[in-house]
Amino acid sequence: ERSVMASTFSNRLKFELIGSGEQAGSWGITTNNNLDQAIEQAIAGVLTISTSGSSSLTLTTASGPQTPADNQSRQAAIIFGSANQDCTVQFPALEKTYILRNANTAFKITIRLGASGNTFVLLPNRTYSIITNGTNWHDVDAATPTWIEKTSAYTAFPGDNIFVDTSAGAITITLPASPTQGDEVAFVDAEGTFDTNNLTVEPGSEKIMANTAGDEMVVDTNNAGFTLVYQDSTHGWRLKDK
Repeated sequence: ERSVMASTFSNRLKFELIGSGEQAGSWGITTNNNLDQAIEQAIAGVLTISTSGSSSLTLTTASGPQTPADNQSRQAAIIFGSANQDCTVQFPALEKTYILRNANTAFKITIRLGASGNTFVLLPNRTYSIITNGTNWHDVDAATPTWIEKTSAYTAFPGDNIFVDTSAGAITITLPASPTQGDEVAFVDAEGTFDTNNLTVEPGSEKIMANTAGDEMVVDTNNAGFTLVYQDSTHGWRLKDK
């Protein structure tokens, strides 16, 4: 008598591994479902996830052929949108390559490996190519800058590169709160109007160029472009480029 072994499921992508002697006459259906609903999702799947109303989410990881909603974690690309607050999203602590986009304009998405593992912050309006070995996240495009344009007051995030358009009026950009050493924010006069309508850089409770904490920096030179980098609480934000 031949023994029949039940299906098992792969560790990373959770596609069905047919057991010895199982599914006689129907293994082709399972194989095609694996190709369509597991492997293709992992190679080419793009899933949009709303984090509205949630400060934390856990991605689904159902085994076997599943719809994208039932196994969100194996998608090749995930777009996070519709946030109304910062959100932490738990991923399985397994090796995987992802393209991840935070399509929100004001809220951060923190991705975490497992219940308490390593985290990585997806800043607003950014797209990341990310790999994980199941222990740490690695941003493979970290050296590629992204630029945004602002025409009104804005609170910057670390790493922001900002075209500031003051053609319609003066604008205040607030530097990131609780910065860490090496955080940078870059500014460029988008329309050559800083002289007519100034850019004001607001440091919050920090310093700019070791001046008094909270003192603003007013930029009134047309076509100015510069970067501020945070050093420490003594010196605060310092000019990197003059």
